[in-house]
Amino acid sequence: MSSSSNSSSSGGNGNGNGKGNGNDGNPAAADTNHRDNSRGQKHYLIMDAGKERIKRMMSMGKPNQAIHDFSTQNGLDIPAADAIYGLLHSLGHTKWGIHESVLRATLLSAEAHIQKKTLPPEQHIALLSQMKHYLAVPRLQHLPLMLLERHPGLVPDDICEAILQTPGLYQKCSVAVKRELWRRDYNLFAGYMMPLIDNYAKNEELLDMSREIFSTNVKSYSRRRRVHPALTQISSAIDADLKLYMQTLGMVRHRFLETNNPVFGTLRLDLVMSMHENDVSEITRNDVCHKLAWSLDACIMKQIMDDRRVLELQKYFDGIDPDNAPYGEIALILSSPYSRHILAQYIFSILKDIAPNAQVSTRYTDLTWPSLMTIIGLSAHTLLSQERPKIPKVDRSVTRVFFRSIIPFILASDKHDHKLGSYQLHLQKGSVGKKAQLNHAGAFSDSDSLYSKMSNLQPSFEDISILSSSELARQVLHVFLLKRIAEFDMAMLNIWLPAVSEAFKASLGLPDTAYARTAADDTHQPDVALELRQNAFECDAFMLNLVLHIKETKGVAAAIVNSAIQGLDLAGQGIKGANTDGVISHAIEAAPLLGLFDQLAHVRHCAHEQVISFLIECTSILSTEYSTANGGGSNNNNNGGGTSDAVEGLGSQSQTVPIHNKESAVYFVFVLAEHAAAKYAVDPEQFDKLGRLYHKLAAVSPPQAFEYRISSTNCLHSSKFLKK
Repeated sequence: MSSSSNSSSSGGNGNGNGKGNGNDGNPAAADTNHRDNSRGQKHYLIMDAGKERIKRMMSMGKPNQAIHDFSTQNGLDIPAADAIYGLLHSLGHTKWGIHESVLRATLLSAEAHIQKKTLPPEQHIALLSQMKHYLAVPRLQHLPLMLLERHPGLVPDDICEAILQTPGLYQKCSVAVKRELWRRDYNLFAGYMMPLIDNYAKNEELLDMSREIFSTNVKSYSRRRRVHPALTQISSAIDADLKLYMQTLGMVRHRFLETNNPVFGTLRLDLVMSMHENDVSEITRNDVCHKLAWSLDACIMKQIMDDRRVLELQKYFDGIDPDNAPYGEIALILSSPYSRHILAQYIFSILKDIAPNAQVSTRYTDLTWPSLMTIIGLSAHTLLSQERPKIPKVDRSVTRVFFRSIIPFILASDKHDHKLGSYQLHLQKGSVGKKAQLNHAGAFSDSDSLYSKMSNLQPSFEDISILSSSELARQVLHVFLLKRIAEFDMAMLNIWLPAVSEAFKASLGLPDTAYARTAADDTHQPDVALELRQNAFECDAFMLNLVLHIKETKGVAAAIVNSAIQGLDLAGQGIKGANTDGVISHAIEAAPLLGLFDQLAHVRHCAHEQVISFLIECTSILSTEYSTANGGGSNNNNNGGGTSDAVEGLGSQSQTVPIHNKESAVYFVFVLAEHAAAKYAVDPEQFDKLGRLYHKLAAVSPPQAFEYRISSTNCLHSSKFLKK
């Protein structure tokens, strides 16, 4: 920007009244040229330089005369300036106002010139050098910053140093300019990037999505993650810069080693796939995990591992040099919950194929590769910590004992599904046999009798031992059990629940006292050892998926509530007078799934959330049934029977299993909510989210609940979450 005008001095107001104070907002204080007439040169009197000159002039003579002389020497550098000043002054304009208007017009002209034209590199650097002093002037510093954006890769060292030494100036730079500064200063880049990485890991939406083991929604999650601000902010900061990309991966590894949080594995997967989708070949060509991520991501998005993708993945590993393999990076990608969950589904699909011909099947060897991939992902923290990582071995007790032990349960569940399918077909034709009924819980009555006839259909002590020590075994079992909920097969779930409960306790490594809290105890979520945090993540994931599939499978929530209130037998035992612990213990005994909920919610905040989410589902059903009853429908207070309605519920997606005793169910929801608020684990960082769930529970609580309606006035313990 050339010195086309000599503005009045820093510290003066340019009208000779002596009121100037050097304020940065004064354009006269912003950019001042002083013409030294004796030598024909101009000196910039900006900021401190202008202030010092004013001080010297004021101390050398009469102040008023000094101000007048300075104003005369440093006015507008245009022909007939004095005449113009006189004319404008006669029209009521002050010199300050004149200079302000000139500066605004000059700034607009300079901004338009910078935006309109991109200079050759040599001229660009030369102009930057002339404008360097503007960086110290708040009113003008945007001009050199705008110029920098025209060539963000050309930031001279002195300009870089000036930006970093001027408070607040770095924050005003565009991301493109910051990117060049980051290339020179790792700590500066880390200061920008680390909060974004942490934000990705803590984002509630992304975290909940990553916990879904399988559902119709998971197919869309990759696309949703790739456009989520938590990721796009990171990828935009990197752009196509290989150096910054590699440094970002290092930060992701650092956070993963600090926390053992598998969400950072998902971030590692998302970063390389974001570069792939944006066709940043310079990065994907240099990322050794690109082909792995590409094939794996395709499986995740389709929620199936077909033969072609499996072959691609196997070829990727075959092409790795064993002596120089990036096992740590590979493990980080495989540690992503999305990676492990699709591998667990693939293992289960192989077991399903084996089951009909288990004695002669040749597919047992097919279990080795996906099991190894899962183990590598689960061992990511160890592998990244090793200087020369070695691939862990698959525990043979899992592949040779536990997986084979599951096969009889798969066969039994297939028989269940066949009978249920036949039953539903007869139901549609209107010819239901005597045995084709639902029990009091709303479950297919033949399930219990079918499974009870199979004397060996119970997990062995060895199965439970393997489950307790192997996350691989647990993840495959989780897939099986969640699929059973989708088939309304609660009997199979109940067979495995004791083993699952014991396995979770072992996998979290917490003392027994953590599971036996009282209302007076601290309800903070207990810390899990670093090496067990992936286990804790999967514990949370299983709880979330249990409730998710319960909500998605019509009638299951009502069936669980019916089991609980059947056990309570409120009317016959006067249980309303019993203490909360007594009510909960009766409910758990009658509905084993509630026992798992209760156990895990004592130590895991996510389980606490899922219990309240389950109660929201139950209360919504209750509210609907109260509304139906008040509208003249049947099922107002059916304490027994209810079989015909329940049968209709199982055969039609438009109906649900009814709750047999609404008043008892309302009391059960009230007691469990109060029990949860008093004793279940709370993560302080997630308190607000939990509070929103309690508010939602209160909102759907039916008015007919009266004294047992969930509200801040009725609930002693829940009220702490219902405060606004």
